[in-house]
Amino acid sequence: MIVEDDPFIAMDLEDIFLSSGYDVMGPFADVDSGLKSLGQSLPDVAMLDYNLGRETSIPLARRLHEKNVPFIFLSGQVEQVVIGHDRPKRPVIAKPFNPQRLLNVVGELVHAS
Repeated sequence: MIVEDDPFIAMDLEDIFLSSGYDVMGPFADVDSGLKSLGQSLPDVAMLDYNLGRETSIPLARRLHEKNVPFIFLSGQVEQVVIGHDRPKRPVIAKPFNPQRLLNVVGELVHAS
């Protein structure tokens, strides 16, 4: 599952995962569309952009946590993610990100679940 409000980053993420053999849910640009999708099916793992314009992805993180779905926060504002908000503790990868590092972390999460 990809939740990213920047369409160019969302397309890059989608390309990275599709070319690595993953199926992709999304990308979703906001919390509401992500939550609606989770009502229909659950992903094996999710990538959440922390800052989605006027909102954060914390409601999605909480729902994924409740459903025991592993996820990663992606953010250009890592300090906000690490220091701010009461959130489920998960890996945080800074933007710009290294695609191979992201794939490695996702692979670890998929195989651990």
